[in-house]
Amino acid sequence: MYQVVAISHDPTVLSLLKNYCQSSGLRWQLRIFPTPGSFLSAPRGNESIDMLLFDAQRSGAALEERRLACFMAPMALRVVVTNPEHEDVVIDHLSMFHSFVSRDLNYEHLSLLFANAERLSDLPLRDDERLLISKLTDYPVFPSICTELKQLLDNPKVGVPDVAKLVARDPLVVSRLLQLVNSPYMGFASETWSLETAISRLGFQLLQTLVLMLTIKAQQEQQQPELAEVLEQQLVFAGECRQLAQDIRLSRVLQDQVYVAAILSGFGKLILLKNGCVAADAEMQLQNPTGRLSYLAVSAFVLTLWGFDESLVSTVLHQQQWRDGNLHQVSQCLWVARMLKQNTLLEQDPQLHEKLRKSGYASLLPAVHSSA
Repeated sequence: MYQVVAISHDPTVLSLLKNYCQSSGLRWQLRIFPTPGSFLSAPRGNESIDMLLFDAQRSGAALEERRLACFMAPMALRVVVTNPEHEDVVIDHLSMFHSFVSRDLNYEHLSLLFANAERLSDLPLRDDERLLISKLTDYPVFPSICTELKQLLDNPKVGVPDVAKLVARDPLVVSRLLQLVNSPYMGFASETWSLETAISRLGFQLLQTLVLMLTIKAQQEQQQPELAEVLEQQLVFAGECRQLAQDIRLSRVLQDQVYVAAILSGFGKLILLKNGCVAADAEMQLQNPTGRLSYLAVSAFVLTLWGFDESLVSTVLHQQQWRDGNLHQVSQCLWVARMLKQNTLLEQDPQLHEKLRKSGYASLLPAVHSSA
C-alpha cells in the first residue's frame, strides 16, 4: 500500500484526493493534516510517505516548517499547490518540491501525479541508493519549453513546422541543436542549417532529449559553469556511445536510443554536484567500488520524477552490468562504451568475451585462434 499525506484544508483539493484514493483499489492510504505543525507533531509509524501534497496558497507556514515537512518525506513525490505562473513563488519552493500545481488541479492531472509517485516508490533501488537520494534537496526544474514541447508532441497530428516554431523561441538551443545535427557523431550524409530539416532527421524523441539537455546546460552556464562542463562531457560521451552503436551496425532506431540513454544517464552527476558533491567523489565516477554506479540511481530517480518512459529509466538504471539478449542491446552498448573509456574491456573474463563476440563486439577484442 502507498501513502499520501495532504497538508491542506481546502475542501476541493481534499475531495479530489479522497475520490482518487477510494477508487484506487485500496492501493493508496490518505492522511490529512490541516497545518504543517499538526503533521510534524503527529505520531510516526513505520510506513514511508510516497506522496506529499502541500497546499501553500492557504497555508501561512513559515519556510522552516515547509522544509521540516519535506524532510519527513525524503523519498516522496513532493507536490506544492501554489501559483506556478509567478516565478518568485516557484523559486521559493525549488529546493523542497518536485512538482508545482495550481488550485485548478483536476482529477486527470492528479491521477498522473499518483501514477508517478507509484513509479518512484517501485524503482529497484538499493538501501544505500535510497539513502543517498533522500539527502538530495536541489533538483533541476524541468524547463518550461520542454513541458510545452511534450504537450505539443502528445498530439499525434502535430507536424514538424509546429514543433520548429516552438523550438525556434530559444535561439541558443537552436544554434547548438544545429551544431549537434551536423556533427560526425550523428552520421547524417549531408549538412543542414534548416531547423525543420534537422527536426525531421532527428525525430521527436531525440529532439526532446536534446532540447532538455541544451536548455539545462544553457541555464547552468549562467549560474555554475562547472556544471555546464559536466553536461558537455556527457554530450561527448553520448556521441562516443552512438559511434560505437554505429560501428557494430545497430539499427538507426537503436543508435538514437543509445544516444538518448547516454545523455540522460548523466543527469545524476549534475544533481549530485548541485547538492555538494565534487568530481572526485565515488558517486561521480564511471566505476564505483561499491558496485552499481550511484549517479545512475539518481538519474533514474529524476527521470521518473519528470515522467520519462519506464523502459528508458530501466535502461539508465541497469547499464552497470552486462545483460544477455537482444532486448538489452542499448544497455549493452552503454556498458561496452564505459568499459572502453575505463580501458577495462579486455580485463573481463573469457566467458563474457565470448558473449561480446556473439553480440557484435568481436573487433574490440583479441582474435581467438583455434588449434589446428
